Amino acid sequence: MGVLYLVRHGQARAQAYGAGAWAQHEGGLTELGAEQARRAGVALAARVGHIDHAVSGDLARQRETLARILAEFPTATEVAPEPHLDPRWNEYDLEAIISDTDRTESPTEKRFQAHLDDSLRDWIARRVVGSETWDDYRSRADAAMDDAVAQAGSGRTVLAVSSAGTICAVLARLWGLDDERWLTLARTMINTSITKVIVGGSGCSIVSINDHAHVDLVADRSLMTFR
Repeated sequence: MGVLYLVRHGQARAQAYGAGAWAQHEGGLTELGAEQARRAGVALAARVGHIDHAVSGDLARQRETLARILAEFPTATEVAPEPHLDPRWNEYDLEAIISDTDRTESPTEKRFQAHLDDSLRDWIARRVVGSETWDDYRSRADAAMDDAVAQAGSGRTVLAVSSAGTICAVLARLWGLDDERWLTLARTMINTSITKVIVGGSGCSIVSINDHAHVDLVADRSLMTFR
C-alpha cells in the first residue's frame, strides 16, 4: 500500500496569477503563504518522515510551496527527493477564462469568487473558450494523477502540490462528482490544505480531504486563508 498526499499551494501574490504565474524570480507566495507552506512541511514531516517522490505544477506558487515543504524534511540520513515539475498539475488558465476587460477585482478579493464561479460554469458549458477546453483540462489532470498513483507503490509516499481546481478535479473523478459539485468542492479548499489518498491493489481511497489543522490555530486565525 502506498500513500499520496495532495497539497494546495500557499497564499499567492495577486501578481502570481495569469501572465505572472510562471515568474519564479518574483516569487509566487506572499509572506503568509510561505509560512503556510512551512507549516505544511512541518506537519507532513511529523506524519511520514520522508517522501519518495515529489512533484508539482510549474506555476511559481506551486513550485515555491513544494520547495518550502521539502525544506522541512530531515536530510541528515537520507537524500531528499528531487522535485519534479509536471505542468499537467497546473491550475486552469484564469486569464483565458476571465478576460482583462471583464475583471474588476483582484483574485485575492472575496467578491471575485462569484464572478469566477459564473465564468467557470460558462467554460464548462463551452460558452467560454479559454486556452484549453474543460474536457482537456480534466484529461490532463487525470493523467497527472495516474502518474502520481503509479509512483505510490507499496510502502512509498508521494507528494503532489497543485491548486484547488486541479486537486478537486481528480477527487471528483474518484468520487464520481458532477461538474457543479466540483465547483463547490474547489471553493472550500484552504491554502496548503492536505488531502490523503491511499493507493492499493484495488485502486485509490480518499481517507482525508482539505486537512488544514496546521493553519487552523486559535492563537492566529490569519494563518487560514482561501486565497
